[in-house]
Amino acid sequence: MKKLVVLISVTSFQIMINYSAYHSQTLNYYFGNLHAHTYYSDGNKDYATSGCNNPTCSFNYAKASQHFDFLGISEHNHSTAGMQIAKYHQGYNEALAANQENVFLCLWGMEWGVSSSTNGHVVVYGFGNQLIGWESGNYDIYNAQTDYDGLFKKVNNNPNAFCYLAHPYTTDFKYLATNPYNASYDSAIVGVPFRSGVAMSTNTSYSDYPSGDYMDYYKRLLSKGYKVGAGYDHDNHYTTFGRSNGGRLVIVAPSLTTSNLFWAMKNMHFYGSDDWNAKIDFKINGTEIMGNISTASVNPTITVVHNDGDGETADSIKIWSGYSGTNSYPVVIYSTKNTNLLSYVDSTLPNNSQRYYFIEIIQQDGQRIVTSPIWYTKDPFASIGENNFNASVLVFPNPVNDQLSISCPLSNYDIKIRDVTGRVMFEKQVNTNSFNIETSSYPAGIYFIEIFKDQQIFYREKFIKQ
Repeated sequence: MKKLVVLISVTSFQIMINYSAYHSQTLNYYFGNLHAHTYYSDGNKDYATSGCNNPTCSFNYAKASQHFDFLGISEHNHSTAGMQIAKYHQGYNEALAANQENVFLCLWGMEWGVSSSTNGHVVVYGFGNQLIGWESGNYDIYNAQTDYDGLFKKVNNNPNAFCYLAHPYTTDFKYLATNPYNASYDSAIVGVPFRSGVAMSTNTSYSDYPSGDYMDYYKRLLSKGYKVGAGYDHDNHYTTFGRSNGGRLVIVAPSLTTSNLFWAMKNMHFYGSDDWNAKIDFKINGTEIMGNISTASVNPTITVVHNDGDGETADSIKIWSGYSGTNSYPVVIYSTKNTNLLSYVDSTLPNNSQRYYFIEIIQQDGQRIVTSPIWYTKDPFASIGENNFNASVLVFPNPVNDQLSISCPLSNYDIKIRDVTGRVMFEKQVNTNSFNIETSSYPAGIYFIEIFKDQQIFYREKFIKQ
C-alpha cells in the first residue's frame, strides 16, 4: 500500500490519502460506476428526446438511480469521439458543482486511447481538469496516441492518479498480455472490469446485462504477476446512468467521500457484482481485506460472507488461486454450494511463497460477483496480524532512485525488503534510529519494506524504485 498524505482541496479532485488513518475504521460498501459518457464526447445519444446533453443533467439522473452511490464520467479524450478541450474543462467544473460528499459522488476523468490489435482504452482519474491527448490544440498534457508507456508513467508520477483497462478484449493491450511483467505498468493500473456494458443500451429497467466477461484477461494479468483487481463498468453512451442493468462496481471504504473512493481504487479494495446490493466480506486471517498484500507465518485462513440485501443465498462460492508471476492461470482450489459462508485453510502454501486468492460467487439467479485478490506470502519468521502503518516511521523518498532512508523510533530492529513476488531482496538487523539502504542496483518496480521488533511486525510499506 502507498502511504500517502491527506491533501483534499474543495475546488479540485487533487486527493492524497493517509492509509494509516483508515486502517482501523469500519469499512462500508458503496455501489456505482466509473465508466460513462455524456454529449461532451459521444454519450447522451438520446439527447433529442431525453433533453440531457451535459454532465450536470447526467449526474442528476444518476442520483435518482437505485442502489447507486457514485458516478464517474470518463469522456473520450479525442475529437474523433467529439471531445474538445473547452468541453473537458467545463465538464470538470460541472462535476465539482454536482458532487455531494457523503451523499452522492460525481467524478470526472477520461477514457484515453483507441482500440486496435495492440492498443486499447484506459480509464484515467486524478488529473483534475487536465486533458491528456495527442491532437494539436486539444490537450493540456501531451502524450502520443500509441505511447501507453508514457501514459502509465504519467499516472505513476501523479500521486492522485489511477487507471484501469476498459473492456480489455483478447487483442487489446497486447503488450501487456504477451510481454513480460512490467512493474511500472503494474503500479499505474488498478484493475479491469470483469464485465462491461451494455454500452449502447437504452434500457432503463435495470435488466440489460452484458452476455460476456473479461475473466480471461483478468486471470492472464494475475498470472503474469500484475496486482490488479476486478471491477464492473457500464460504459453508458445513452442517458441510462445506473439503470441499464443492476451491475455495480463496489468499493469498500470508511465513508462515501471522494478521497475514500480514490483510496479504495488505488488499493484495490473493490469488486464487481451483477447484483446491485450484494455485500461481500472476503478476508484472510480475519484482517486482510481484498486488495491487501500480506505476509504472515501461518497458513492463510480464508473466510467469505455473502450478504445479499434481497435475502438471496449463494448457489456457489469459489476460491480461485495462483502463484504470482508464474504465467500459470489461477484455478479453483475450493468451493461450497448453497451457503452464504465459506471458511478454508490453505495448508498447501510453501514457506516463502506468494499466492493470490480471489472469490467468485454465483447467486441462485445466475448473477455473478468477482472480487479483487488478496496476495499472501507465508514467511515462517513473520508475525500473525494486520498490516501495520506506524506513523512514527518514515521511509523516503518514495519513489526512490539510489538510496532509501529509514527513520524509526526503535532500537535493535530488523529490516526486510521484498519484491512483488515475495522474494527477499534485503534483510539486516539495525540498532540505530536512522538507516540508509542502497537501491541503485534494484530493477525498477514495486517493493515492500517491513520492520520487525522481537519478530513482530511493526511497520510495512510499499515503495517504488524508479
